[in-house]
Amino acid sequence: MTVEYNLQFGSACCIRPMVCKSDRTSRWQVSYPSAKGFFEGGTSALSFSWTTVHFHTAHVGRLVRSETQISRFLLTSCLLAPLALGQASGPSAAPAPKAEPKVYPALCASCHGSDMKGGTGPSILEFVRYHTDAELSDVLRNSQSIFRTDNKMPVFNLPDDQLRQLLADVRVLAGTNPAMATGGFTGQSWTWGHSFRLHPAPPDPEPGPDANAAKFQPRSETLTLTNGQTLEGTLLGQSSLDAQLLTADGKIHLLARDGEKYLDKPIEPKKDWLTYHGSESGNRYSTLDQINSNNVQKLSVAWKFPIPSSPRLQGTPLVEDGVMYMTGWNELYALDATTGSEIWSYHEPHTQGILGEAGRGSNRGVAISGNRLFFLTDSAHLLAFDKKRGTKLWQVESGSIRDSVMASSAPLIAGDLVLIGVGGGEEGIRGFIDAYKVETGEHAWRFYTIPKRGEKAASTWRGNAIEHGCGSTWMTGSYDAGLDLVYWGTGNPCPDANGTERLGDNLYTCSVVALSRKTGELKWYFQFTPHDTHDWDSTQSMVLIDQKWQGQDRKLLLHGDRDGYFFVLDRSDGKLLLAHPLSTKVTWSTGYGKDGRPVLSSTPEATPEGTPTCPGGFGSTNWIDPSYSPLTNLFYVRASDTCGINTQGVDPLDATNRWNGGGMPSDTARQSLKKLMEGYSSGDFIRAVDIFTGTKVWDYPDPERSGVLSTAGGVVLIGAPNGLIALDAKTGKELVRVDADLQPTVPPVFAASPMTYMVGGKQYVALPATGVVVAYALGN
Repeated sequence: MTVEYNLQFGSACCIRPMVCKSDRTSRWQVSYPSAKGFFEGGTSALSFSWTTVHFHTAHVGRLVRSETQISRFLLTSCLLAPLALGQASGPSAAPAPKAEPKVYPALCASCHGSDMKGGTGPSILEFVRYHTDAELSDVLRNSQSIFRTDNKMPVFNLPDDQLRQLLADVRVLAGTNPAMATGGFTGQSWTWGHSFRLHPAPPDPEPGPDANAAKFQPRSETLTLTNGQTLEGTLLGQSSLDAQLLTADGKIHLLARDGEKYLDKPIEPKKDWLTYHGSESGNRYSTLDQINSNNVQKLSVAWKFPIPSSPRLQGTPLVEDGVMYMTGWNELYALDATTGSEIWSYHEPHTQGILGEAGRGSNRGVAISGNRLFFLTDSAHLLAFDKKRGTKLWQVESGSIRDSVMASSAPLIAGDLVLIGVGGGEEGIRGFIDAYKVETGEHAWRFYTIPKRGEKAASTWRGNAIEHGCGSTWMTGSYDAGLDLVYWGTGNPCPDANGTERLGDNLYTCSVVALSRKTGELKWYFQFTPHDTHDWDSTQSMVLIDQKWQGQDRKLLLHGDRDGYFFVLDRSDGKLLLAHPLSTKVTWSTGYGKDGRPVLSSTPEATPEGTPTCPGGFGSTNWIDPSYSPLTNLFYVRASDTCGINTQGVDPLDATNRWNGGGMPSDTARQSLKKLMEGYSSGDFIRAVDIFTGTKVWDYPDPERSGVLSTAGGVVLIGAPNGLIALDAKTGKELVRVDADLQPTVPPVFAASPMTYMVGGKQYVALPATGVVVAYALGN
């Protein structure tokens, strides 16, 4: 298949982690499939420039794997750049005339210069480029403004119309993206679908507090069982094959239909999966062994549950007492975990204008505490439900989308609190972790990952970027009940690729923070990548294990980081015990010193010319979940051996109004990357790492983008191109591929992680794919 686009613009952008490539001829060719070798590595906030591009299923990095993803790649990374910048598409289109400043010359130029670069007073150019109109207004009108860096500046109580004109003037003089007036939020976002054209996002699910009522109205019912007894309660769901009945004791009975009677299916023996990671420790390991290395070849599909309005299923289902709870894009479902039959559902409309992953439907699941179920919407509203009936109990808003606060992670239960993190890591937010009372939704505490000006940690932010420093908390943390500490990974600083206005370590970005569960007080932190300019979030899982370390019993924290290293910390105090390369080639540093800081290479930072770096911008690993097996003492993680170019731009915002801060690399940088990649066998792998040494034990090449599950059955489970793959946990040998026979017109994308559970003595494995949840079991 060949698809050609004839474009007439001369710009390029990067919609991370994909790369837009164009030249002045702007002629594109897409060949599918094509020869192996496209992409020598991931990239971060940058773009390349050449004429012809080939896409194929086996290229290094596996960033483009299907017609669907080719469409997304082209339309987001290429078509949207000129549109977002307001550029015309024809070669004869003239640039819009530049507006002339009207208020600034008379009011401000004598002090700050006609170009804002300084006169008798200081330059304000970079300050304007990094602050919103609301923040600039506060500086002008409020002598106590926290944004003021010059106490000598007088207060200007300008009329509203004059103030608006002054703000418009400085935006013109700044010469950067005008969306900075609102920090990048415009109320609009780019969307895509499953065809080679732009079209709206998937339709909103049915709104309302109980959309299930449109399908089945719960009612009081008495059902006769096959043994002659009866069950009385609230009938939650019913079909020609089964039914679900809630009895007065609070138990949901899963019933199989036999004519006019029902078989009450046993729940025991059972093994629940009660948190996003399966346990508070975050290790994604199950003690179930019914499915094992000797019989896994008999694994087959047990059932499927479609969620067509949520194509980007990235969540991990939870299962308790035979009921599965699964999320989509502002959707929540309770299912019979043995059949996939729907028990109840909840739906809300999609929130418009969100630029991040939440605005494209990412949601990673729910949390359970007692009879309550907790769920985050795309707009970072935390909702609590009665898990049996699906009725909403309370709702709180953690932040406003106008401040680019959004959410896609699963909440975490820690004692009597429910904790959440937020997205916005490329949208200029001030990241935070929130805690709420499970019973009432009362706000308990908040920990900010970015300090305010004047606070001690603010000394690690020298420049103008601190107000929009990001440090998002967009993945679920871990909890140690014994130490009563919560461990949460934090995202990269903003803008991603430009560190000139945020000199210093940029605390507490690219870190793990250990917080008191009760108060949110910071007990310790460890920063994996100080002053990151590569978009290397540290939001990957924090895996907690108790293990002997060099002969001593230690409480350990295992972490594979995007910066290319595997880490072992003592989680009681944050002491670094081990830092070993996770990627085969790491060039930005030579290791970590005894002080716990990286030993930097000569050019670790993004530059205007472009800095070739290994690993590439997608990093050594990303949010896709790892697993630790106590049987093998191996850490299983999706790892990437890649390199890329990190290029610093002038504008904090990119063409899609996100805080990437990237630019175009030079020809010299591209040649240097090519030389750096010579002889490097780059690619993606499921990698097994010895936790005591950090060394690689085995690799399984070219996997899907799914997470990892390990079990006591001696298997490691991951997503396959159309289903599930089982590997031998000790050797990495492929044991079986299970074809789920998913819809061929919508190629499956696995970005979720497998989980496993047992109901009625039968073990299941579940893994969401594109718009569908698939469960597997033996001998179906």
